[in-house]
Amino acid sequence: MPCLGKRLALFLSIVSSFLILFSTPAFCTDAPIATLTDFSGTVLIKSLGSWGVEPRENLPFYSQDKVITRVGNATITFNDGAVLTIENNSNLLIRENEEAEGLIRKAETLKRHILLFLGKMFFQTGKEKIETRFESATAVIGIRGTAGTLSIGADGELYIQFSQGGAAYTVGTFVEGVAKPLSQDDADRNPVQNAGILADDIARRCREAREQARRGEISEVQADWICAKAFELASVEVLTWATILYETSPDLFEWAGELMETERESISDALELQRDAIDRGAVPFEAEGYEPPERLLSEALTREGLSIATEVEPYPRYGVIDVEDASPSSPQ
Repeated sequence: MPCLGKRLALFLSIVSSFLILFSTPAFCTDAPIATLTDFSGTVLIKSLGSWGVEPRENLPFYSQDKVITRVGNATITFNDGAVLTIENNSNLLIRENEEAEGLIRKAETLKRHILLFLGKMFFQTGKEKIETRFESATAVIGIRGTAGTLSIGADGELYIQFSQGGAAYTVGTFVEGVAKPLSQDDADRNPVQNAGILADDIARRCREAREQARRGEISEVQADWICAKAFELASVEVLTWATILYETSPDLFEWAGELMETERESISDALELQRDAIDRGAVPFEAEGYEPPERLLSEALTREGLSIATEVEPYPRYGVIDVEDASPSSPQ
């Protein structure tokens, strides 16, 4: 898996270079597939494998990028003119890939996947012949030449309402209509939303810590530890939703299982980086609202009536400190 290998190598380098973490592609990708054409309020973005990306007009999106909204919204316009307008308290991932089809003459078909975890979005497909499918933990809906609303409410069910066209095919169960809007509290309690918010927050703290270390306000090794924690929580975020998909999705479990295996390895690497930083003098702290991955996953699965072994080693519990308390004079 060459793409996954590149991603692991990238994350292993974050302790020595903040610019790599926030500027270099973390996934195999050729070119942007869409842009951010409008946004307001609180919009959290994971792009090219890194959280903490600031939203801006015409920000490019790549395959496997994520968008989380809280009190805010965002509009994504794809290269073929397709549009997604994402409402408050939503969480989704976009990806595109080419797949060979045909028994004798293999033809490459571009497939677009919109994976919605919660919230609501309006959609309008583009002009090019791109196979578009909407995905969730409970259903997959293939569409062509359509517009409408896709939503997931507090009940976890996928709802779809077409204003133009209809479904080309379906797998799993969904409800015709629009889900009731999620409250801020309900959305933030969702384990996938919560994991994304934490990953974005610690990624920003990593960026801040690198700047503080550059100014001599904290030690380099302390910044190393914070960025290793960002590495961990980025993997926890993927592991959280991949575990749910693995146990519930009628069509995505194989892909989710591969992600779970990779993220478990990444978490182990992140813990090793943290231990190394502590050995060199870093002072560990607990990210606000942080729960060890096995507990976060347990909550997610309990809500779905499921149980699965995470195979992640026990996590140490640290006292809470401020970044500023870790002085640059800490032993290296």
